[in-house]
Amino acid sequence: MGSSVSKRAVFSAMLIVSSALSTSVWAGSEIYVQASKGSFNNEAIDKLFEQRPQLQHDTIYAGTPLNVLKSASENHAFAFSAVDNTTINGKLVQATVTAFEQYKPTEVTAYVTMPIEMCVLMNKQDVQSQTPITLIASHPAALKQIDRWKQSIKGLAEQEIPAGTAEAARKVAQGEMPKGTAAIGSCALASLYPTLSVVKKGVQDNKNNATSFLMMKVAKRDKPISEQAARHELNAAIAQGKKADLLLLNK
Repeated sequence: MGSSVSKRAVFSAMLIVSSALSTSVWAGSEIYVQASKGSFNNEAIDKLFEQRPQLQHDTIYAGTPLNVLKSASENHAFAFSAVDNTTINGKLVQATVTAFEQYKPTEVTAYVTMPIEMCVLMNKQDVQSQTPITLIASHPAALKQIDRWKQSIKGLAEQEIPAGTAEAARKVAQGEMPKGTAAIGSCALASLYPTLSVVKKGVQDNKNNATSFLMMKVAKRDKPISEQAARHELNAAIAQGKKADLLLLNK
């Protein structure tokens, strides 16, 4: 028990020291961002740069949290990943927990929370021809957050796109899906794909849906840790991220 408490204390102290140094040592590093352009993660990093211009740097979209942390570790760069969401039981993003089993945070630089607004996007040709929505496509997690809206459309089918909301939007934008298909994702996808139109906003069940993100440096663990230990370290990193955010606000 004493050894466990000691390790936790060392971990917390390490994060406190590293976060205090973070704004001065990060120059020259890229930021590996979860998911892809047009995603909610894209909106989140843009929001962070708007709030903290001193943190802005080149971004590289790297897909899953595991690949983000892996890429950041191998390239001595920063990782930017979703860490918790108000709609998740227990709040922590499971994919990030899994990534923490193999990678540890060595520096927590910033924390940002943003509301998640689910939008319905259709190809402009379908909108112009008034084609009704018969199929929706998106990441499985997004499709699970719009049940009330789905039930309002009789006979609606859905297709999971594991690659993400932005990939679903790309497929709809480029005519790779059947007519009458709508993508579910960020309204920003309409800016990324000009052939898309937003036909409905705010279709998420939970109007208080919000996701938090961490910008951090990470390192590969000598050996993986348990899921429970990873959850503990992720919660500790989130707490430190909030402290780092307060330090930046007070500068």
